[in-house]
Amino acid sequence: MPRPHHAHALPHHPAFRLAAMVAALTVAAAMLAAASPHASAARSSMGDARPPGPAPASSVVRLLNVASASVAPPRDEPPELPKSLRLEQQFAKYTLRANGIGWRSTGQCSNRAVAACTSFEGVRWGTIKGLIDFAKESGCEITVTGGTEHGHAGGTYGHGNGYKLDIATGDCVDRMIERYPSTGVRGDGARLHRSPDGTVFAREKDHWDITFR
Repeated sequence: MPRPHHAHALPHHPAFRLAAMVAALTVAAAMLAAASPHASAARSSMGDARPPGPAPASSVVRLLNVASASVAPPRDEPPELPKSLRLEQQFAKYTLRANGIGWRSTGQCSNRAVAACTSFEGVRWGTIKGLIDFAKESGCEITVTGGTEHGHAGGTYGHGNGYKLDIATGDCVDRMIERYPSTGVRGDGARLHRSPDGTVFAREKDHWDITFR
C-alpha cells in the first residue's frame, strides 16, 4: 500500500528536487550570460535596448527542456557550469544522451544504494564534462558501466564522491587510452595512463576506471 503524502516530505521528492535544480541552473545560466564579456559589450553599445523577439535558448535550457523526454535529445555543446556542481540523475543522464554516450548496469537500474545499478546521482559536472570531452576527442562509442552507486572503493576522489566513472573496454577505447603516457601500475595491479589534462585511466579486469580531477 503506498505511503500517504505529507507536506514536509515534498522537498525530498525526486520531482521537487529536479524542479529545484532546473530553477537553480536556469538562474546560474542567466548569471553567467550576464557576466560574459560579450554580454557586457552588447549592453555598452546598445544601452538598454533589447533585440526583437525571444532570445535563443541557452544550452542549459535546451538540455533541461528534454530532461524528461522519452527520446534522445539532439547533440549539443555542454553548458558552462562549475566543475564542482553535483548533478541529479536525470540531468546527468540526458546530458550524456545528448552527447551520444550510453550506460548499462547489471541490475538494469539507477538506484545509488544498490551496487548492481549504475547511478549518476551526485556526480560532479567536471566528471560528466570530462567524459564528454574524451568521447569527442577519441571518436569512440562510450558506454558507462559504473557511477556513484555503492560497492566501489572509497576515497576522496572515488566513485561515491562523484570523481570517477567506469566505462566499457573496446578496441577503439583501448587504443585511445593506451596512447596516453603510462604512469605505472596501481596497488591492485591495474595499469595506469594519464591524459594531458590530468585524467587518470586505470585498466581493471573488464573496464576502465577513470578519475576526473
